Amino acid sequence: MDERQRQWHLEQLHRRRSVIGLPMVALRHHAYLNPPSTEHCWRREPRAVGIGVGDRAVALWDHHAAHARLLTHHGAGAEDRAVVILGGARPANFIQPLPDGQVLLVDARTRGTAESAEVWDAAGTWVRSGHCGDAVEHVLATPSGDFWVGYFDEAAASGRGLGGHGLVRFGADLQPRWRYPFNADLPRIDDCEALNVHEEAAYASVYNAQHLISVRGSHGVDHGKTPHGGAAAVLVDGERAVLIGGYGADYDLATPLSIDAQGVQAAGPQSRLVLPDGMEIRNARWTCRGPELHAVIDGSWYRASLNDFHPAA
Repeated sequence: MDERQRQWHLEQLHRRRSVIGLPMVALRHHAYLNPPSTEHCWRREPRAVGIGVGDRAVALWDHHAAHARLLTHHGAGAEDRAVVILGGARPANFIQPLPDGQVLLVDARTRGTAESAEVWDAAGTWVRSGHCGDAVEHVLATPSGDFWVGYFDEAAASGRGLGGHGLVRFGADLQPRWRYPFNADLPRIDDCEALNVHEEAAYASVYNAQHLISVRGSHGVDHGKTPHGGAAAVLVDGERAVLIGGYGADYDLATPLSIDAQGVQAAGPQSRLVLPDGMEIRNARWTCRGPELHAVIDGSWYRASLNDFHPAA
């Protein structure tokens, strides 16, 4: 380890000690996501989990041997579950519920113009396939059946293909309906670090500008620079927002924000997000829907709300 690396580690250690001393906000356990307990041919950790409109979850499970996937639909209760086998479905990294019981599967990585997305119906029948680009970081569907895709830096910073836009809205036909514009009065997206989709609108915290942007229809708004970058999740409700996470030692930091005509400002004390028992959060899959935060860790579904970090006035 050279002197520069040693100094960085010391700075992170010092910063981590400061973060650990902050007040804690605990996630609330909401439900368990499991395949049927009597069917042991399915792996016990989901391949992909998606939280959709109306707080419904879908999960995709791998078979131990066969080329098949299991789709489960979940509500809040252990018995509130529907199960469908998707024979020949792709080993997707992202899944989202769509209207009429359909589901969307999307791969994180693809080559060239190869198909990377599929739609399946409620009976487990393939409906269509399409191309959503490479280096996908976020996929969130809307009530209409459109879906937003945010891309990480290997696509977004290249400026090429769909991912070069950083943020794209697709229709249910898997065709792009809107692309984040180049050379507009909006910050460049080199990485869509955090994405929130509420109703039909999208909010994104973007690198390297470290700005919060929103898009409704075809109109994008730059709300201004955030206090820090690296957020894994962002909650938004009108003029209130919360960033979850940050670079390095700030991985579980919660930063309340206010949004007004002057831009984005810190609003209130920071805190640290933890599990219900106070333990640190590791390897969570985050989903943000307006003011609601969802975290899935293995097969456990946790929740928190913007009001937990940023009480209403």
